[in-house]
Amino acid sequence: MTLRVVHCGTGFTGREALRAIIEDPALELVGQYVSSPEKVGKDAGELCGLPATGVLATGDLDALVQMKADCLSYAGNAVGRELESVEEMAEFLRAGTNVVTFAVVEISYPPATPAEFSEVIESACEAGSTSLYATGGEPGAISMNVPAGLLSMSGDVTGFREQQIYPDLANGYPLEAVLRESMGFGKPDGFAPSRLTDGTVEVRWTPQIKFLADLLGIELDGIELEWETAATPVDIETPNVGTYPAGTLCGYYWRLSGVVAGKPVVSAEYIAQITPDAQVPEHWPRLPAGIDGGIAYTVQGRPTYRTFLVPDPMPEGINSGLAMTALAATNAIPAVVAARPGHLSPTDLPFYASRRGGSLR
Repeated sequence: MTLRVVHCGTGFTGREALRAIIEDPALELVGQYVSSPEKVGKDAGELCGLPATGVLATGDLDALVQMKADCLSYAGNAVGRELESVEEMAEFLRAGTNVVTFAVVEISYPPATPAEFSEVIESACEAGSTSLYATGGEPGAISMNVPAGLLSMSGDVTGFREQQIYPDLANGYPLEAVLRESMGFGKPDGFAPSRLTDGTVEVRWTPQIKFLADLLGIELDGIELEWETAATPVDIETPNVGTYPAGTLCGYYWRLSGVVAGKPVVSAEYIAQITPDAQVPEHWPRLPAGIDGGIAYTVQGRPTYRTFLVPDPMPEGINSGLAMTALAATNAIPAVVAARPGHLSPTDLPFYASRRGGSLR
């Protein structure tokens, strides 16, 4: 029997989630919410590049709540409206509909969820006897599920590092407003990027640090952030995101670490350049030759081992990371529906995977 699913969100990643629901043999799309008036009345298939489904988009969220579907896939834009988004999900939870989401990073790990969010989620789950699972890419499956799988092969662990290395953001992430304002590229040498000073890094990555520390049974003394920036000595011209003059930021590196006795034991690192030829310090971490960007995981101890996650571009030119973010949530739907009520952690679910392996036959 298929599970009845309502979906919310048709942005880049939301469209990937919608496609996944429509194409998943275990799921049946029964409702589609949109916030843009021009999308109301359009077929859900049209909104994600698939044939018509017969499900027409609506702007009436209450009507979708009343459908009492098995699960809501929430992929709406939650930036700047995180608590409002949680409250929208709570309406479904109270009505008996489970929820999966990747929209609100603050709720990706229950023990690290701020109280204002946790109280809403837990009371709604109790009222509806339902469960909520927040995952996605980062934080989510890339920073929690994948490391948990790697640590299943570990013994004496002395450290864990996740290093996200992106040497060509001008092509791989051509969102000029984000690159210049949040990341600080093109700002004068010495400028402190806002995401490093306004708490963005701590909000997004602290859940991962706490999850891995709990998984390993480590009691942290604290969590610390350190960072560096690099300025270009020459002008850098890019076709997609403008010019970055000499003397302005062309790269930055930060590390968020869970610390024990003054030593980093679990860390997440981010190393970014505007283009591959941008000059950055030699001591910054790098990927092996031939790997243009991706994530390196290192388990230190006995044994010590390292692995790389390198998303390839999709045929449509979409970054695979967007689809991976969406699928980490939609693939989990049957497990979430079957789970105990409450706010779920990755370790509360059995292992789950894609149900669309038909092309292998």
